[in-house]
Amino acid sequence: MEKRRVRITNKFISLLSGGLDSPIAAYLMIKKSYTPVFLTFLTSDDEEYTLKKKVIKIVQTLVKYAKTNIKTYFINHDPNLEIFKKTCERKLTCILCKRLMIRIAKEIGKIEKTNIIVTGDILGEQASQTLDNLFAYNDLLENFVLLRPLIGQDKLDIIKLNEKIGLYEITSQGSAGCQFNPQFPETHAKPNEIKGEELLINYDDLIKKSIEKAEILFF
Repeated sequence: MEKRRVRITNKFISLLSGGLDSPIAAYLMIKKSYTPVFLTFLTSDDEEYTLKKKVIKIVQTLVKYAKTNIKTYFINHDPNLEIFKKTCERKLTCILCKRLMIRIAKEIGKIEKTNIIVTGDILGEQASQTLDNLFAYNDLLENFVLLRPLIGQDKLDIIKLNEKIGLYEITSQGSAGCQFNPQFPETHAKPNEIKGEELLINYDDLIKKSIEKAEILFF
């Protein structure tokens, strides 16, 4: 069967956290004349919505460089992570979380008519970013392109870029963090083990509910 032709577009889905890295990954794409659609997963946020407010400030800064309106999706990720915590091996929570993020990004990409996803991954920066674990996302990417502009970057260079474009004061601020991180996360994921755990999850339902309940803001 002939594979569907990959679309060429100047729009991309940007997985945006409140950290130093993902805003710079988006900025580098913006400088290449690509337009972001931001996608943020809110996890374990507090009553003051510190993470959401932080991300809004980041987007408000980046929109100055994009020189166009920017659409941002906010998804409450806690219900999804609760299911992973109760159903699957705890050591795989971070990997299963990232795989669901990519699945949701793909569905939003279909809505926004783009097949480009951009992340702020740096090789070895976190448990989910070891070479083995980065490989563990590849099977999800048929007809999509996952770009990691910072993959080989040094952290100090990323901090300097944050300072240069006026983001460091925002991205270095603390905010509510995720409470679902396992004590001993898997750093060398095995594809068969991941797929075995995912058979326990109704991904279609999680993706549908996540997008239906998403809050969409325009900047």
